[in-house]
Amino acid sequence: MSPLSKLSKVYWAARERLRTVFRRRSAEADMDEELRFHLEMEAAKITRADGTSREEARRRARVAFGGVERFKEEVRDARGLDWIAGTRLDFVLGLRMLVKYPALTIVGGLGIAVGIAVTTGFFTFVQQNINPTLPLDEGDRIVALENRDIELNSEDRRVAHDFLSWRNELQSVKELTAFRTVERNLRMGDAVAEPVKVAEMTAAGFRVARVAPILGRYLVDDDERTGAPLVLVIGYDVWQHRFGGDPAVLGREVRLDGRVHTIVGVMPRDFAFPLSHELWAPFRADPNAYGPRLGPQLFVFGRLADGVSKQQAQAELEQIGRRAAAELPKTHATLRPMVRRYVHSVTDMSDSSLLEVLALQLMTSMLLVVVALNVAVLIYARTAMRQGEIAVRTALGASRRRVVMQLFIEALVLSAASAAVGLAISLVGARLGSQVYETEFGTPFWADYSLQPSAVLFTIGITVITAAIIGVLPALQATGKRLQHDIRQMGGGTGVRLGKTWTALIVAQVAIAVVGLPAAGGIGWGQIISSATRPTYPFEDVVVARLGMEPSEGDSATGASARAARFDGWVGDLLRRLEDQPEVMRATFAASLPGRGSYVEVEGVPAPVGSSIGHLVKSIGTGPGYFDAFGSRSLAGRGFQPADTDTASTAVIVNEAFVRQVLGGGNALGHRLRFAKWNKASADTARPGRWFEIVGVRADFEVNRLDPTLVKPAVWYAMAPNQAHLAQSVDVQVRLRKPTTPADFVPTLRRVAAAVDPALRLGRTYSMGDVQRENQAAVRLAGLVVGLIVVSVFLLSAAGVYALTSFTVTRRRREIGIRTALGAHPRQVLLGVFAGVARQVALGLALGIAAVIALEAGSGGELLGGHGRVLIPIFGVLMAVVAVIGALGPARRGLRISPTEALRSEA
Repeated sequence: MSPLSKLSKVYWAARERLRTVFRRRSAEADMDEELRFHLEMEAAKITRADGTSREEARRRARVAFGGVERFKEEVRDARGLDWIAGTRLDFVLGLRMLVKYPALTIVGGLGIAVGIAVTTGFFTFVQQNINPTLPLDEGDRIVALENRDIELNSEDRRVAHDFLSWRNELQSVKELTAFRTVERNLRMGDAVAEPVKVAEMTAAGFRVARVAPILGRYLVDDDERTGAPLVLVIGYDVWQHRFGGDPAVLGREVRLDGRVHTIVGVMPRDFAFPLSHELWAPFRADPNAYGPRLGPQLFVFGRLADGVSKQQAQAELEQIGRRAAAELPKTHATLRPMVRRYVHSVTDMSDSSLLEVLALQLMTSMLLVVVALNVAVLIYARTAMRQGEIAVRTALGASRRRVVMQLFIEALVLSAASAAVGLAISLVGARLGSQVYETEFGTPFWADYSLQPSAVLFTIGITVITAAIIGVLPALQATGKRLQHDIRQMGGGTGVRLGKTWTALIVAQVAIAVVGLPAAGGIGWGQIISSATRPTYPFEDVVVARLGMEPSEGDSATGASARAARFDGWVGDLLRRLEDQPEVMRATFAASLPGRGSYVEVEGVPAPVGSSIGHLVKSIGTGPGYFDAFGSRSLAGRGFQPADTDTASTAVIVNEAFVRQVLGGGNALGHRLRFAKWNKASADTARPGRWFEIVGVRADFEVNRLDPTLVKPAVWYAMAPNQAHLAQSVDVQVRLRKPTTPADFVPTLRRVAAAVDPALRLGRTYSMGDVQRENQAAVRLAGLVVGLIVVSVFLLSAAGVYALTSFTVTRRRREIGIRTALGAHPRQVLLGVFAGVARQVALGLALGIAAVIALEAGSGGELLGGHGRVLIPIFGVLMAVVAVIGALGPARRGLRISPTEALRSEA
């Protein structure tokens, strides 16, 4: 056959198929006419052969031909495209089934919606934080360079020295750039200065981004020279909100930390490279001024050269790293330079955390599979109730494929409705999560938590897979080998049996619920009891503001000392001026040295189980009047005295929680403790400091009546305003007099700070009430998510047991009727019905409890937050109760079976 003939044959076949789809009535009429013709021809043949009457001949022809409807169905299937027209009725039937079986719709739909919400929400997080698309020209070619300390297993970003050698020697990465984020005071004219984040970046960064400014220019190499005029590039939103979109903004002067900068360019809307920046200044620190592993924390990035892969760049960088290790063994022997994806480096996403997140994605996907399998059991129960309908359709000529397709589409309708709800929940959760992320860390400019096409496609995919699990599996089981037997049994009960697969699913479902519910309950309980933690002071009246001082890298010792003295003077002057304000009751400050969470070794007190370095406590450096500002009561000993602010002082004060949890009660005065400088890579390298002595005990600043252990032990030490520089930054804390509110006082606070020194940087300002409300909102959100999961699991468990018991009652209908007729007591009948269910549920409970106990032991009690002894039996009993409730309805229905009806139905 020639190619033209083949093409013509394909064309006419396709034309005929499209005709059967879009001109269905005409095609059906043609098929009916053809069937009548063949039947008439067969009838005429029979009449000629033996003289049979015309009517009898037609009857015999139809019998010989077989089921006309079956033949039509086979012809329709052979058309290939006819299913498109038939699926409309299947969707309509699917919608009717949602209304006809409301319990299944609610229970199964809720379970699927929660599963899809969790799975899609986590997928959105993964896409935006693990595998995002950098919205820049060839964004996937932008890479980051960093040093990793293999001994500490952490990044070392003090790479100013290495940046110079990389920029000079590396050929596989072009336009190498260094940047750091700094906080500066932005002041325009006579307005009060406001804190802003600025990207101090080498000019090559703009060439890497390949985005042109909409006004003026971006940074150039000459801007980095020492002594060059100070310039600033601003973002679109800054231009609009602070300068009113003035096209004459170029050449305007603003002050950053008191130093005049000239605006030379405006970047376009949505440009926030390299992370989430809207202001850019040249990075001028000379890398030659820093020795190895000294200087500021820097991020280094560039573009892969044309035709160069990331692996090739890594190989070249490793060669440079080996040379550096040979030349500088003291500082570089443990450093390994790496080429990484840009987005992973600037968001501090390590390779191990990537694997952890991907594993969590797999686990959340498996949660949806488990939910789908449980819903499949319920769908199978419904399918069994429709066995007569399926048998009739099969007898009338419907193929198995056609029946399975119908049941799949019905399941697809349920899954699609649930997916819509789940997608809405996941979007709300993603936006709430992004708000928390923005507050804590700052959202990268490439992160977009709105409805993304990838999330929609992912949801569609898992919806179809879910529909296949909950629709196709029950359909294949229902239309299997027992179908012909069911056709013969349509007058009585169904011959469908649950089978080992489905009963195993019930066992697995109960076991998984017993494993998952205590963990979810532990999270929920932890959130509840955490929300019960309340400050003992009037937190709505306390305003907190961060005062900062940029590190003085590269400055001389004299310059650094002068800078520190200036910062100390700021703090002391600010506190005095604030206390002169009539709205202020007390002003003080607090620092966090050696850290918010510090390990301390207490003399004569053993370390906690599992720790070789001591107790973890909060350690806080406090300024004068700190305890008075918060109304803290003295329980024992004394308060801080002026002499205690000396750096050689050994006096510390502890709280009640320290006495309870660390010392085990009793008298704390005179006990000695010392801070352990702990190397995270190895606890063996902990280096304790000098000894301090407890001189006083103060009441806890927080109280939790549900779980007092949630109030953390704390150690305070005294600092004077002239020691504030030791902390690099301090929190100024102001207690207000009523009726002044924090919102009313913030402008006054900024005005007073500006009066102290225009260069004084006042960071984020908030009230302790804001912190409490944010915590409560997070608790409520977590509680809602956990509650939805727990409720859906309970409902699915009850529904699964209900389906199992219903099968048991239906299969034993005749037996129950006979036993009732013979005078069996209802209790015996109930025990007989419950026996099979009890075995399945008991096995699931045993397997689940054993698994959760093993996991709890393996996690050292952290899986259930130390509440395993309570949560495991509670949820075990609850699952048993849910099973009894699920079995109760079908069991009571079994008692109402009439012996006569049971025997008649089996006749």
